Amino acid sequence: MGHVETAVDSHAPRHALVARATARAASASTATRALAVATVSLALGLYQLGQPSLWLDESFTARAMKFSYAQLVHEHHWLYYTLMKPWVALAGTSELALRLPSVFAGAVACALLVPLGDRLLGRPVGTIAGLVLAFNAFVVQWSQQARSYSFVLLGAVVATMALVRLGRDRSRRSWLLYAAALGGLLLFQPLSAGLLGAAHALAARGYRWRVVTAGAAVVILASPYLMGVYRRDSEGGTLVWNKPATGETITRALLELSGAVGIGLILALCALAFVRRERWLLVSWAIAPFGILLALTPVADVFIDRYLIVSAPAFALLVAVALVGLRGPWRVGAIGTLAVGVVAGLLIWYAPDGSDNWTGQDWKAATRYAMAHGGATVDPFWARSAYRYYGGIEVDNGLYLALGGVGGGPQSTLEARFGDDLRAERR
Repeated sequence: MGHVETAVDSHAPRHALVARATARAASASTATRALAVATVSLALGLYQLGQPSLWLDESFTARAMKFSYAQLVHEHHWLYYTLMKPWVALAGTSELALRLPSVFAGAVACALLVPLGDRLLGRPVGTIAGLVLAFNAFVVQWSQQARSYSFVLLGAVVATMALVRLGRDRSRRSWLLYAAALGGLLLFQPLSAGLLGAAHALAARGYRWRVVTAGAAVVILASPYLMGVYRRDSEGGTLVWNKPATGETITRALLELSGAVGIGLILALCALAFVRRERWLLVSWAIAPFGILLALTPVADVFIDRYLIVSAPAFALLVAVALVGLRGPWRVGAIGTLAVGVVAGLLIWYAPDGSDNWTGQDWKAATRYAMAHGGATVDPFWARSAYRYYGGIEVDNGLYLALGGVGGGPQSTLEARFGDDLRAERR
């Protein structure tokens, strides 16, 4: 596999600090570097973790914890919910407890990118890529949600590690490991698994049939589950409430996945001048999922940024390649600019003071308000899980907690707001 050269001009005092940091990153053991990256990811994920109110989708996780294991088979995030059930039996269902497994999954994903990057591109690309992924505000965001997407991120890294192994020895054992990794990812999030599998098939030159047959075997074995997911989503799930993709949503997703408020995308493009043998793998992994979702847009509204989280590690690897490949003042400038972008992205994410969440739904305060007025009705009805999570009682007394939109009709009177997307109104 190709390696990226890391030589630094030792006679340039201005760049001595960068040179020393690069040398230390290259000489430390893989385990030590992976642990350091995981520590950074954990610190970022734990900050303010239990403060914001659950938003609606997180309340679906809390609701699912009351289902039996047999009932969970019909849920879109089956494997995630199944793993969460024994956890909540031990840790409870507080905001912190529900979100904590996602923080750990995100940290492991960032840590595993270190040996993957080393294997593909040499030291210290793996270390830098792990840190770039850990500091990506989009990754931090989903590591702090009681949802499956940081597990999807982890699954994407594991499946790509299995792909690299399959490309090297092409044995039956490696084929089975790859199929198992892809199958596990599918049980976390089917669409994301399909996007990654397609990207892998594009990248697998010389052993594409092994990747395709592994994917086909996984789909066949999981077909009963996939049929159930499709039926549920088409009747009242994501295929119903998703909104069409726009130029704004596509651009925002690309900037989020590449990281550092767009600086990551610029550096990823610069990396194409430095990477050679692994260029096709990295480009396919980063870009193919976007193209596939856009191609599916005329059929179904499935362009959702969090489904694309499988591409985030590829962008991190490309950014690392650029940082290692650039020389002299270009490298210093790139590191400084990236650092500014990272700080800006994290400040935007951490901006709420804990009384609200990023979706503008403070269900905790809204439920408290409703109960002080004798209860309320939740509109739409499928949002009631968040209200119930905080102990809300549904009564028909004319008070509504309304999710979404600007306001009710002419017969409604706004009483209070609890974020941009949730309000109390009297009808």
